[in-house]
Amino acid sequence: MRDSREYFEPTGGGAPDAGGHEQHSGMQSVQNLEAVINEGLRVALLEPTPDQSLEVLLEHLGKALNGARTYIFEKNESGGDDNTYEWVAEGVAPEKENLQDLPPEVCASWYQNFGVSKYIVIKNLEDIREDDPIMYATLKRQDIHSLVVVPLFDRKKIIGFYGVDNPPAKSLEYASNMLQTAAYFIVSSLKRRNLVRELQKRSYDVLHALSVDYLGIYQVDFNTGKCVIYRDNEEMRKDFDINFEEGYQAAMEQYISRCVVPRDQERLRAVTKKDYVLSRLRRKKKFDVRYQVKDNSYGLKYMEIHFSTTGKAGEEDCVIFAQRDANAVVEQEEKYKLEARQSLGDILEGARTGIWTIELEEGCEPRMYADHTMRILMGVSDLIEPEECYRHWFENIKPGYVEMVQESVREMQENGRSEVVYPWNHPELGEIYVRCGGVPDKKFKKPGSCLNGYHQDITETMVTRKKQEQAIMELLEKVRRANSAKSEFLSHMSHDLRTPINGIMGMLAIMEKSQDDPGRQRVCQEKIRISTEHLLSLVNDVLQVSKLESGRKETAEEPFDLRGTLENCIAILSAQAEEAGVRLELEEAELQHSRVIGNSLHVMQILMNIIDNALKYNRVNGSVFVQAKELSCQGGTAEYRFVIEDTGIGIGEEFKKHIFEPFTQEHPDARTNYNGVGLGMSVVKKLVEQMKGTIEVDSQVGRGSVFRVTLPIRVDNAWSAQPADEDQRNVRSNIAGMCVLLVEDNEINCEIVEFMLEDAGARVVTANDGKAAVDAFAASTPGTFDCVLMDLMMPVMSGYEAARVIRSLDRPDAKTVPIIALSANAFDEDVAMAKDAGMNEHLAKPVDTGKMFRVMCRLGR
Repeated sequence: MRDSREYFEPTGGGAPDAGGHEQHSGMQSVQNLEAVINEGLRVALLEPTPDQSLEVLLEHLGKALNGARTYIFEKNESGGDDNTYEWVAEGVAPEKENLQDLPPEVCASWYQNFGVSKYIVIKNLEDIREDDPIMYATLKRQDIHSLVVVPLFDRKKIIGFYGVDNPPAKSLEYASNMLQTAAYFIVSSLKRRNLVRELQKRSYDVLHALSVDYLGIYQVDFNTGKCVIYRDNEEMRKDFDINFEEGYQAAMEQYISRCVVPRDQERLRAVTKKDYVLSRLRRKKKFDVRYQVKDNSYGLKYMEIHFSTTGKAGEEDCVIFAQRDANAVVEQEEKYKLEARQSLGDILEGARTGIWTIELEEGCEPRMYADHTMRILMGVSDLIEPEECYRHWFENIKPGYVEMVQESVREMQENGRSEVVYPWNHPELGEIYVRCGGVPDKKFKKPGSCLNGYHQDITETMVTRKKQEQAIMELLEKVRRANSAKSEFLSHMSHDLRTPINGIMGMLAIMEKSQDDPGRQRVCQEKIRISTEHLLSLVNDVLQVSKLESGRKETAEEPFDLRGTLENCIAILSAQAEEAGVRLELEEAELQHSRVIGNSLHVMQILMNIIDNALKYNRVNGSVFVQAKELSCQGGTAEYRFVIEDTGIGIGEEFKKHIFEPFTQEHPDARTNYNGVGLGMSVVKKLVEQMKGTIEVDSQVGRGSVFRVTLPIRVDNAWSAQPADEDQRNVRSNIAGMCVLLVEDNEINCEIVEFMLEDAGARVVTANDGKAAVDAFAASTPGTFDCVLMDLMMPVMSGYEAARVIRSLDRPDAKTVPIIALSANAFDEDVAMAKDAGMNEHLAKPVDTGKMFRVMCRLGR
């Protein structure tokens, strides 16, 4: 038998790795699995008996899987398990004799698992030490550290299992697939063996009981060569003129020469000689030899000679041999072989795999002999001639692949095997993909060569593979585009950050030289404010994209007036619209429920980013129209449609596909006018999706764009609010008289916050690091400070540590004094760390004075 590992390792590599070489070896493993199974079944079917077929298949699988041992266990009549077949690798001790009639409890857990699983894989024996101690002890004694076993079912009844010990860990999945694929053949062979054994048993019983099936029964003493005849066929003895009473060796030679067909004569001579017979019987109490006889008047075709010991002490060289008619047995075996071949044919047909033989005889036209499945795959008639069959196959190989196929044929002839994948023109299906492989037929005696192989339609696999490759290429292109965009983003960010900073520094320089010109000073101040707001907008956009891409969600919801939010958006952007010479108008707001609950900041970000884009990319005397409409309201949630329509430069069809990708702009040349870094629409898209809404865009270059945003927002049925100006007055009045400990290491930031607090009537004590803050708080009398405003990143002692120390002080107000973080670290994890340190609230820089006052009022008094 050929070493199956050459089918398993087509490129000279090791055992297959189910997890590695994703783009190539995944399909390679499937193909190799089929090739190994097909070859194993083919070789096994060539064996004359089911026992030999099973032994050959176990050896084939053991070598293919690089295992230490392959075996078959069958349930016996007492409910135990017998190891009936075994193959072991070189250097591995056989275990078959030690594994007979195993108690049912040894394999009980496996049979339970077989009821819910197709197979059992033990990657590491130590994994079952606690859960299955009986099995663990049995396997440990055999030096097994890993295995794969597959159940054997006869219809729905489990009759045993088979498996492989110690295959490489990386090929366990491959081993399970291979064993499951071959299980049907093993069950079929066991059934065939049982039937053959039943027939043999019946024949044996008849032989010993009545001796009617035996044409002759004799006893020979090999020391003398004399024979004793127990039963003889007188007519056959006369016809063939053979008499064993005259001496065993001479009579046997006459019998072989006169009765046995020439091809079986030498084999029969060898196995009937004295030395061979006695040697075999010392190892085994009996054996038999089958052969074919020449044509005769009795209708005999196949015969068997049975040899057995007499069983008597002192008669070791005395042997009983008998001849019998084996026609019925052979016919039955041929019937089962035919059924097995038919089963294999069904398997191959289901796998769309045909078998072929190509004869390349010198001086003759090439011939192809195709089995039924092969003819189906080729779309030809069963009556096609071999020469025409070859022409049909060869002429339909896609041009451009013919040379590759011919090279594969040469490899088969020179190297012993080859495999090739090529497109083939099917007469009905069109172009299909074929995987074809084969080996030379060494029994071919004519001049030339003969090849045997398989032809498999793998079109579905190839189409799937091409789709996967296309998906990978598209993903790679998307990643490449994203990387390119991010590279551009870094370049643009450098420009965009420097531009407003340059404006700020330039305006400060002008102010220093224009101190006597109040009008010029006001203009410079306004431009500094605009530059600063733009710089903050850039930072906020980058942080917002980072936050959304990381998957962090802001779930804060609060009551707000949707109509007021719309009007605020228009009011905030009206100055920008007026400066750009663009008309900005809120056309209509059909809102049955204006008071809602949700994230007003997100709604404003969505609308303002879209409107801001509509203003930036508009034209002088252009227009931007905003509409809002409530579409429906069900279950306390209303659906709102916002439409922003502009008369700007429009969006090209190609760029429309990428408009919501971060870091992209259709007109990057517009950057000199603070047009951003291409993050706004990405933020919009992610916020809309986070709010479970939708966004659509229609646009024509030169005519403008229309954005439609649909958002579901919960209706507020218990609205309570007070005018903003009244709320602001109340807040400022509550701040007046507070004593605040302000902890800030940056002098400018400290000066700004201190001014705002004192302007609202608060008394402020400052500290420039965490330790100074702790000292100031500890030195004060309890109740002195109504509030602590704490920076986080400071020298000597951080704000986190300072807060923990203050909370740990042994004084009445240490646990209750409000500590509010003021920090440029504004991510969710920063907020969580501040709360964990004992702070009550976290406010992001730059500080929103109104929000800071409201938090102080809420926590301080």
